[in-house]
Amino acid sequence: MSPTDVWLLSNSVGGLAFAGLTVLLACTQGGTQTRLLVVACGANAAWCLMMAAALVLQIAGPWLDLAETVRGGAWLVFLSWLLPRASFRQNRLIKTMALALPVLLATMLLGQMIWQPAAEATTQRSTGFFIGVAAIAFCALVMLEQIYRTANADERWGMKYLVLAVGLLFAYDFVMYSHALLYAGIPLNVWEARGVVNALAVPLIAVSADRNPSWSRNLRLSHQAAFHTGALVVAGAYLLFTALGGYYIRNFGGSWSDVLGVLFVVVTLLAFSVLLLSGQIRARAKVYIKKHFFNYKYDYREEWLGLTRRLTQTDESSDPYERSIRAVAHILDSPAGALWLERDGVYDFVSQWNMAPAENTAEAIDTSFVDFLRDRHWIVDLDEYARNSAHYENLALPVWLSRIPRARLIVPLFFEARLLGFMVLAVPRAGYALTWEDLDLLRTLGSQVGSFLGQQESHVELAQARQFEAYNRLTAFLMHDLKNIASQQSLIIQNAEKHKRNPEFIDDMIMTVESSVTRMQRLLEQLQRDGGDTDRVRRVSVLAVADQMMSTLKVRKPVPSLACEDNAFVTVDPERFGMILGHVVRNAQDATGSEGQVDVRVITADKTVRIAVSDDGIGMSAAFIRESLFKPFCSTKSSRGMGIGAYQARVFARAAGGHVEVESVPGVGTTFTVILPSAGIEHLEARPMAVGMK
Repeated sequence: MSPTDVWLLSNSVGGLAFAGLTVLLACTQGGTQTRLLVVACGANAAWCLMMAAALVLQIAGPWLDLAETVRGGAWLVFLSWLLPRASFRQNRLIKTMALALPVLLATMLLGQMIWQPAAEATTQRSTGFFIGVAAIAFCALVMLEQIYRTANADERWGMKYLVLAVGLLFAYDFVMYSHALLYAGIPLNVWEARGVVNALAVPLIAVSADRNPSWSRNLRLSHQAAFHTGALVVAGAYLLFTALGGYYIRNFGGSWSDVLGVLFVVVTLLAFSVLLLSGQIRARAKVYIKKHFFNYKYDYREEWLGLTRRLTQTDESSDPYERSIRAVAHILDSPAGALWLERDGVYDFVSQWNMAPAENTAEAIDTSFVDFLRDRHWIVDLDEYARNSAHYENLALPVWLSRIPRARLIVPLFFEARLLGFMVLAVPRAGYALTWEDLDLLRTLGSQVGSFLGQQESHVELAQARQFEAYNRLTAFLMHDLKNIASQQSLIIQNAEKHKRNPEFIDDMIMTVESSVTRMQRLLEQLQRDGGDTDRVRRVSVLAVADQMMSTLKVRKPVPSLACEDNAFVTVDPERFGMILGHVVRNAQDATGSEGQVDVRVITADKTVRIAVSDDGIGMSAAFIRESLFKPFCSTKSSRGMGIGAYQARVFARAAGGHVEVESVPGVGTTFTVILPSAGIEHLEARPMAVGMK
C-alpha cells in the first residue's frame, strides 16, 4: 500500500469508529456530561474524516488545523466539566487555560487565513500551531491527572478507561508535536498511524460511558456480546501471532523452514483449540470481563431465561433433581453439586452431579444447622466460615459435610415459606470472592428452584396417593377371593358330620384345605395388612415376637437362623412389628438361593435395639437403595411383590422413634437393620439365645 492509501485507511477507521460511538451516545438519555461527550466525540469523528478526505477533496491545510483545534477544544471543555467543582485555585487556573488555549489558537489560525496569502500562511503557521496544539495536549494531560487523582474509589472505577483513552489521544499528540518542534518535522509513519490510534480509544470510552449511568442510561453492552467479542479479539491476536511466527520461520529457518513452519502452525492451532475448549479458562475470562467492564456482574435477563430453560428441558440422562443442581451450578461456573430434600421427617440425600457425597448424610429437621438455614435464609460460604465462623454465629456444621470433597456453598431451598431442602455446590472453576450480588442471586435462585422442586415433590406425592387408591381397589378384589375361600371352608364344615368317615371325603377335604392355605399365603404375601386404629402399642419382647415370626417361615428355604438377646424390649404394636420382621426376612429368603444363608441378629446397645437381617444373596446397588428401595410400589419381584414392604418398614421404624439402615454389595449380600429405641432391661444378665429353625 502506498503512503496515501495508508493515510486514507487509518483516518477512515478512526473517523468511522468515533462516528459510531457518537451515534450510540446521542441515542442515550443523559445530562450535560453526556451532551459534552457527544460533542467531543463528534468533533473527533469530523476531524478524522476531514483528514481522510483531505487528499481527495483538496482541503487546505489551515482548515485541517482549525478542525484539529476545535477537536482539542471540545475535549478540553468536556474534561473541564469533569474537574472537581471545589474552589481550588489550581483547578480554576487549569479551566481558564483549557478554555483560552483553543480560542487563542483558533483566532490565530483564522487571522492567518484572512490576512496572509495561502502559501505564506502554510509556511509561517507551523511553529505557532505546533506550540498551540502541544500546549492543548499538555493541558488535557494535566486535567486528566487532576480528575483521576481527586476521584474516590467508586468514581475511579467508572472513569479510569476514559482517562486511559483520552490520555492516549493527547499523549500521542504531545509526543508527536514535541518531536516536530525539536526536529522541524513529523515522521511519516507516526503521522499515518494517528487515525488508528484514535480508533483504539473508542472501546475504552464506550466502556467508561457504560459504567457511568449519568453519561449513558440506555447504552448497555450485554455480557454475551462482551465475552464473544473478547474471544474474537483474542483469537485474532493468536492467529496473527501464528502467522508472524510462521513467516519468521519460513524466512529465517534455513533448509528446515517449510517443515518447521507447518509444525509451528499445527502446534499453535492445537494449543489454541485446547485453551478455547478449557472450561476453567472460559470461566476466568467471564469473571475478568464481568469484574472490569460492567456495573453488574450478571445479565439477569439472560440468567433467568437460561435457568428456566435448563429446568424445563427434558433430558433422558438426568432427572428433575439433577437438572436443578446443574441449573444453579451453571450460573456460578461450579463443576459439581448435590441435593438434599425433606422426606419423612429428615433431610435425605436425593441426587448429585459430579459430586460423590459421604455416607450417612441424612440431617434431622431439628438440628441447629437446619434451624439456621430455615430462620436466617443465609447462603453458607464454607471458605468464609473457615476464616470467620463468628460471622455465622458459630454455627455447628454437620460432620458429614467436611467429608464432601470441594464443597464451597450451601444454598437453602424454600417452597411456600418452608425449608424444602438445601443444595451443596463445589468450588467454582474460576475462584473468586462472593459479593452481595452473588448472594442475592443465590437467594433468588433458592426460591425459584425450591418452587420447582416443591411442585415436583407434590406431583410425586399425588402419584403415590393415586397408587394407594389403586391398592385399595385391589384390596376389594382380594377380599372377594378371601370370601370364596371362606365359603369353601364353610362347605367342608357343613358336610363333615355326614361324611367324616368317608375316606374319599377326607382326601378331598385335605386337598381343599391345602389349596385354601396356599391361596391365603399368596394373598398375605402380596397384601401386608395395616393394623390401623386397632393397633395397640405396648412394651413387648423382641425375642417372643421374633420366635413366633420364625415359626411361620420355617417351611421356606433357606431356613433362617435367629440369635437374640433375651433382654431386648421395645414399645411397639406387636402384631405390626411381627409383620414387618416377617417381610424383611422373606425378602432376604427371596434374594438368596435355597442353599444360601439368612441370619437374624438382635443386639441391644446405646439404648437401642438393633434387629439385623443378613443374607448372602444377590445384593443391591447403592443407586437402587437410594432411589428405589424405599419408594412405594417399586418392586423387583414383578408380580410376586407389591413394593411397599421396605417403605412400610421404614415408616414403622420412624414412627417408633427409630430408623432403618441398609448395607449391600451386589453379588455379596445385604444387611437390613431396623433400629428401635430400647424399652428397658427385663433381666440383669444379657444371655444370647440361638434358635435354629428346622
